[in-house]
Amino acid sequence: MTRRKAEFSSDDPEAAREKCLRLLAVRARSTAELRERLRRVGFAPNVVGSVIADLTETGLVDDAEFARSWVASRQAAGGFGKQKLRWELRRKGVAEKLIETALEKAVSDETEEEQALLLAQKRLKGEVEEVRGLARVRRLLIGRGFGFDTVDRVMRRISSDGEHS
Repeated sequence: MTRRKAEFSSDDPEAAREKCLRLLAVRARSTAELRERLRRVGFAPNVVGSVIADLTETGLVDDAEFARSWVASRQAAGGFGKQKLRWELRRKGVAEKLIETALEKAVSDETEEEQALLLAQKRLKGEVEEVRGLARVRRLLIGRGFGFDTVDRVMRRISSDGEHS
């Protein structure tokens, strides 16, 4: 069974609003994400702008809240470093100022290091002396967006823990 695109006029603000509400029902989205989806479907730029402005005014779209929520959910999902979170939010079109505010409020350097350490310890599972295991953990942490300084500190902590065990 193939789904057909619904017929609509590119100048129909109600259809554009309905499209946004369906997208928001699935998950929160940034202003840029909604704008892009409406544009891609074929809505006129003036309709897109009007609908986005209306949804922002009513509080259904709020990039600051989206950024805060995104960071919190990604942190709860197993820990990601500031670099990865920053990159993800940029891809979603969130303004740099809002990204930095969300990260400052949610992720301190200490919190980031503790998350990286927990992730590394979980991945190693007692294989501290294994050089290949340490290299894998380093790649994992960098891939999760932890900064090089954070990764270096965590690797030193793991190595010193292994020496004293």
